[in-house]
Amino acid sequence: MTSVNRPKFTSTIISTGWTAARRSTPGTQTMRVGTLTQNGTPQAKTTALVAPNPMATSIVPRDWAPSAAVVVEAVDLPESLDPRLIVLREPTSVQARSYRLLQHRLAAQGNPHVLAVTSAKAGEGKTTCATNLALTLAEASSARVLLIEANLARPALGKVFGFEPNSFMDRLVQRLNAAPPYPVAAVCGSRLQVAALRPSPSSRFPLDRTLLLVAVRSLRRCYDHIIIDAPSVTESADVDAISASADGFVITTRAGKSSKNSLRNAMSLLRPAKVFGAVLLDTQE
Repeated sequence: MTSVNRPKFTSTIISTGWTAARRSTPGTQTMRVGTLTQNGTPQAKTTALVAPNPMATSIVPRDWAPSAAVVVEAVDLPESLDPRLIVLREPTSVQARSYRLLQHRLAAQGNPHVLAVTSAKAGEGKTTCATNLALTLAEASSARVLLIEANLARPALGKVFGFEPNSFMDRLVQRLNAAPPYPVAAVCGSRLQVAALRPSPSSRFPLDRTLLLVAVRSLRRCYDHIIIDAPSVTESADVDAISASADGFVITTRAGKSSKNSLRNAMSLLRPAKVFGAVLLDTQE
């Protein structure tokens, strides 16, 4: 596959004292993982990245479903993969290993069953992070992973994976019901399933807290991991509705665009929800 030029990428998971893994070469993504001290100053040291396992990904049957409550429609990926699908495009790259390291760090913090990915503002890499983290979790041979799109203002997962969405999330957006069955799309060539929104959601209402909670509570019994691609904290009050369904949040930030004040403000607005850390996407020329 022809490689594409891409900015540098650094991702950082932050919570409380700091352990870091970093490798920086032009056109690659690297990751630093660690914690934030009480005064907000990171204390970093370098450690090794986790090596990938090229044999980890399993191909699943097109009609595979984790439960009778889930209705699966298999979708084929387009020949030309979206550049945001880093784990699929370049599974042995440093970029992909960065997301595997993020997975391990989250596991060390309790391995949340339902994790929401948000940011302080729009355009800070939420969808890229959520998608690649979900793909990484789906590499395990027995994993059942669902990626839920909950950003009503900026739905993007249909475009990222190259299919026309038709999922239970459309019912929730229209405030119809949260009862099974739950239609999802199975991404062929992986163990990931996706509940994406149509490009133009048909409801102007905020996301219903109770309906989402009922659906996610049922889906917890069907999947080992659920990742929610959420809107930004300052963009939509839907993050508050999502907090009732998720075990916690990861916040994405972008160097040169995000600020410490906006990150602190986002963390404050998310309280009392748990924040596992922050992932820094560092774009440099």
